[in-house]
Amino acid sequence: MSGQRCPSQSTIPVHRAAAVSGNSLQASQPIRLLDFPPELVTRVLLYLSALDIISCGRTCQILHDLCNDSALRYLVQMERCSVSDDMSPGISYPERLRLLEEREDAWKMLDFRKSVHASVPFASTGFYDLTGGTFFLSTRLDRASGPISMGYSYLTLPSLLNAQHHKMEWKEFNLETEMLDFAPAVREHDLIAVLTVYVVSCSYSSRV
Repeated sequence: MSGQRCPSQSTIPVHRAAAVSGNSLQASQPIRLLDFPPELVTRVLLYLSALDIISCGRTCQILHDLCNDSALRYLVQMERCSVSDDMSPGISYPERLRLLEEREDAWKMLDFRKSVHASVPFASTGFYDLTGGTFFLSTRLDRASGPISMGYSYLTLPSLLNAQHHKMEWKEFNLETEMLDFAPAVREHDLIAVLTVYVVSCSYSSRV
């Protein structure tokens, strides 16, 4: 036996050790957001607030293009207009964005110097509502005990552009019972909720 020590079988050469160390460092690097497919990044961005979406779109060109998606633009536009998403389900985000932008354009062109006068040919208790371009007003019935609401009438309001050619006509709906209040949601749910009074007559009998 010579006096030299032989390397053990478990000893790793220097160049192989450097390669293994480099691979482990590369494997431990985190995955960047932009490494994901664009459709997944868009789904992640939908969880952000409108302010964060705007900030994210200013970081780089790729995120700027992703934040220009119609769904993200719709969320930002809702925050700017201070509205909530109350549209019917099934409407696509491009269509929702178009309707919201048309609404804002209509408000910009609103001229308060113009008005439309509508006469009310019936007595009312004062309950009213306005939704979807339709004006609702309760109808009154005078009784000896006092006036009560027996139903409502509604009027479709015209646009100022064709107000002269639009025939305004009240349509009445009689409930034939006392109405306490009503709340229409015609445009959102095609629904009118009415709170009425139902009197139950009770008879008492006694046995001896």
